[in-house]
Amino acid sequence: DGTFKDIYVGDFFNANGVTWLIADIDNYLHSGDQDLNRHHVTIIPAKPLMNLGMNETDTTEGGYYNSRMAQETLPSLVSADGTIGKAFGAHLIEYRNLLSNQINKDTINQSGGRWVGASDEWGWYSRKADLMSEVNVYGTTVWSSSGYDIGIDNRQYAIFQLKPEYINSYGTARFHYWLKSVSGATQFAGIGGWGNSTAGWSATDALGVRPRFLIG
Repeated sequence: DGTFKDIYVGDFFNANGVTWLIADIDNYLHSGDQDLNRHHVTIIPAKPLMNLGMNETDTTEGGYYNSRMAQETLPSLVSADGTIGKAFGAHLIEYRNLLSNQINKDTINQSGGRWVGASDEWGWYSRKADLMSEVNVYGTTVWSSSGYDIGIDNRQYAIFQLKPEYINSYGTARFHYWLKSVSGATQFAGIGGWGNSTAGWSATDALGVRPRFLIG
């Protein structure tokens, strides 16, 4: 009902063998080209669910939306038999997200230096889970190629303001994982287990899959 009585950012619970964290509350309310008007909490796994590449080849062609991660891996996780689907079922909220769907492989991107290739188009899509953006994690862009990487993921999650160590660790475990931001013609941005922002892995490299999703 929007009161969120006895529900707090940073709360954790176990379901389907995974520890899940409340990352934020109502942070996507009234977003999307179709208004998201349901009260919700944003959930992330405490640690990556698996390690996998973003694509089968070292390319970011088609942006994040057309990656194997967005088209196959994440939908399988929210299916009835998936890790997220089994844990949350009908509580999962379908939302509209603005995602990169095209790149210019020859342009110098906004991160500067030697990184060539940038997202240059986007579209609205119905989604139940996505990877986080750099802004969701850090509150700013670092290696993201352009504004087309961000869309509605333009706010830092409260959990990372309150517990910044959760960006790359949980308990004694440290981990690398993918973000949805394109960083070049062959790379997506990621989180380094050493606490660093990174764009040094190619799209086929097996990094952690740490999606976010909404329940209500």
